[in-house]
Amino acid sequence: MILDIILSGSGLGSMLSGVLEGVGIPWPGAVVLTAAGTKYTGVLGAAVLGTLFAVTYTTGSAIQYAFGRCCRQLLERLLSASMRVKLDRAIEKYGQAAVLWTRPLAVGNYISIPAGMMRMNPVKFLIYTFAGIWPWAFGMALAGGALGQYMSYATDALPVLAVGLVLVAVVSAVRKRWRRKQENEQFGD
Repeated sequence: MILDIILSGSGLGSMLSGVLEGVGIPWPGAVVLTAAGTKYTGVLGAAVLGTLFAVTYTTGSAIQYAFGRCCRQLLERLLSASMRVKLDRAIEKYGQAAVLWTRPLAVGNYISIPAGMMRMNPVKFLIYTFAGIWPWAFGMALAGGALGQYMSYATDALPVLAVGLVLVAVVSAVRKRWRRKQENEQFGD
């Protein structure tokens, strides 16, 4: 079962989402994980999808970390003096633990570069990154599994919803055309 999940579209989608978010490319990982989770109900499916996401996210984050570590001097020259002071203060205030607790937040996708610049221990960086993102990824996949139990109700309602939307569009178009005709008649066009 685990291998089936890994090789499924849901597993591959989770891995792709993880690496894209890990390298800092804005990507709707929560949506992808929730959608992937709809296919697998239960804790095991959510754990596998969450782990796939977390491993590839950690890998992508390691790329940013390596960039920050290798290009530290260049990046410091590009930053203004005030920005360097803000970065130093943030590191002093929040420390390396920020790599752990910011992962579920949008800023967590970009904390890897400063971690590399400050030469955080690479093993500690990888552990904090994985530990910070895995609970979030597991939760998203688990929520998808819970949502997936109700998908049959939603798919049964889709044809009715589609007909309703078409009717609303047709009525709106007819009404708009009728109003234009009334306005044209009123102004003598």
